[in-house]
Amino acid sequence: MKSKKTIPSEAGALAAPLSLVQQLAWNDLPHRSAILYQLFKGNWSEEDKATMATALLNLLRQPELPDRAALVLLLAELAHERPTLSSAEGRASAQESLRRALLQGLPLYLELVTASEPQLRLHSLYLSSWLPEGRKQLLPLLLRRLEEEEEARARAALAFALAQLAGDQPSVRARLPALLKAHEAPIVRLGAASALTRLLRAEAPQRAVHLLVRAIACPQAIASDYDALPWARNSVVADSSDLLRLLPRRRLQFSLPVLLEALATANYYEALSLARTLLYVGFSSQPPGSSLQATTPTQQAILAALRLSLSAWQASELLGDSTSETGTRLSAS
Repeated sequence: MKSKKTIPSEAGALAAPLSLVQQLAWNDLPHRSAILYQLFKGNWSEEDKATMATALLNLLRQPELPDRAALVLLLAELAHERPTLSSAEGRASAQESLRRALLQGLPLYLELVTASEPQLRLHSLYLSSWLPEGRKQLLPLLLRRLEEEEEARARAALAFALAQLAGDQPSVRARLPALLKAHEAPIVRLGAASALTRLLRAEAPQRAVHLLVRAIACPQAIASDYDALPWARNSVVADSSDLLRLLPRRRLQFSLPVLLEALATANYYEALSLARTLLYVGFSSQPPGSSLQATTPTQQAILAALRLSLSAWQASELLGDSTSETGTRLSAS
């Protein structure tokens, strides 16, 4: 029988994380959704996170539990979050406890990446990305999955996971460029382009760079799939624009017309990212921190677009700077 215990309001104190995780076993979808929200949004200590990880693993071992994919995603968030304790010694000890708790589930994760439910596979692949301690067991399985997996979002997650775990292994790195080819679904190609850009930075294939720019130019074709990926933080436009700044400026000159056009219809977060990328690319010859001097028609067009873009203007206001000062800061970032 369902307990009468209610969830504390957001204004009040949160329940202990162990109690919250245990309530995920209740057969009450609205209640479980509210509990998950609290667990995702809570400002937990490393000790709390270790407790949550152990309790979540106990639940995940129950095959009949509904929506196990959400629990795996919560474990993934725990796996890649940074420690929050102020003491260096305490932080190391608590983080070690959390890592031990997470790695206890490695045999289960190896099973879940082959689960029949696509969403469970997707989140399990994402979780594996943040477990470098399990690289020896994970990489052979992920490489096999690359040959077998047919669901597009899961293949994108495989690209992300392989790039995260590849390290200096050339045999793993060599498998990723094939995912950029035209026979793959658009979300797979973008996932591989993003993964290779994070992994290789200046050495990323130019095909990967073009795919990121294409995603900014035509986001509608891929936005729905992209928003469903667990590592998507903003829109496909904003996240792809952020990745471009990992690349050398000289390789991005061709992207300026696309970035300028995208800025005209960008929302706030997209505009902020696009502004940074435009200034990064367009003002490469000026030292960071110097006042922006538009000496070329392209530079003049960039500054004019930033002034005219309502979203970019709002971003400047929120940053508390004048347009010129904001440009200098964004160019240096």
